[in-house]
Amino acid sequence: MKKIITLICFVFAFTLIISCSGYGKKIVFNGTEVYYTSQVEKKDAEKLGAFLVRSEFANGKGKSVQLTKNEENNHFVFRMVVNEEAAKSDMYEILFKAMAIQLSDSVFNASPVDFHVCDDRFNTLKELAFR
Repeated sequence: MKKIITLICFVFAFTLIISCSGYGKKIVFNGTEVYYTSQVEKKDAEKLGAFLVRSEFANGKGKSVQLTKNEENNHFVFRMVVNEEAAKSDMYEILFKAMAIQLSDSVFNASPVDFHVCDDRFNTLKELAFR
């Protein structure tokens, strides 16, 4: 009976760990959660986080972003959780595109960065391709 309980606890813990890491590994920079997937290296996420602090995007207020790569075109993909108003706003879209250009130039050595506007579960609401 003890082995069965131990096995059940192990399966529960393993399932909990797997379900919590669906966004990738997490590093926190001044209140901003930076998740990164296995498609990018930790050093890229650290460079991103350092830039977010320098640019005062990471300002102590809770924000969540994710860094990954599009395997088809090899672009970095910067995914940011936003509220509904920002997701629908043309003005914010201009700011998001400018941020993608700045990330490309300042963080990723001119590599293209696509910007994904996401809900609070990192579901993509809008894709802004790098130009």
